[in-house]
Formats: sequence, C-alpha cells, structure tokens
Amino acid sequence: MAALLTEGLSAVWWDKRRSLGSLSLSQIRGFILNIPSAVTLGPISLPIHRPHWIAIRPIDGSYYNLDSKLQAPAAIGNEGQLRTFLSGQLSQASCELLLVVERNVEEDGSWLSPS
Repeated sequence: MAALLTEGLSAVWWDKRRSLGSLSLSQIRGFILNIPSAVTLGPISLPIHRPHWIAIRPIDGSYYNLDSKLQAPAAIGNEGQLRTFLSGQLSQASCELLLVVERNVEEDGSWLSPS
C-alpha cells in the first residue's frame, strides 16, 4: 500500500455485501483482488489454497486481469463484463476486493455512485 501512497493513490476496502452496480467506475483507477489460489507442486495441484493478489485495471477503455500467474494480461472487457467478473470472484468466501482510487476520491467518497 505504501507504493500507492507514493503515487497519490489509496486503497479502499469493498464490502462485498454491497451491489457492484453502486461503484462509480469512472472514479476508480484499478482493483486489487485477494483470491484463493491452488498450491501446486510441479504438475500436481494440492488440495490447499493460499491467498493470491491480482490487479485489474482499465487500459484503452477495456479492463484487464494483470495476474502474475498468467503468461500475459487477460482481457476482461467492458464495464458490464468487469462487474460480472468481479461478482464471480467475490462469490468465493475468502475473496476480498480493494479499490484503487486517487486520495481525493477516497476522501470525498466519490468512488461510490449516489443512490
């Protein structure tokens, strides 16, 4: 999180009980997801899961999964597809979501659409 602060950014924890429809995506610079990830020993997948952090951000109008375990960034798509992707990830019990926003956006709460 210190790296975000040096860039004038903050991380805001997302309460996954809320609707993703209430996110003001235009105010959010990216996302950090903590997801369960299978532990592998060579080609063997063990029945153990560890937390793994992945980043998601918009690039040229499309959202991308920047997971370090992927060989290349994976396109997620538009805002609707992003919400579907995040919803699927958040349905896992041990998944957490952080919103990456500018500090002023964190302070004024504009990452959340007015209801």
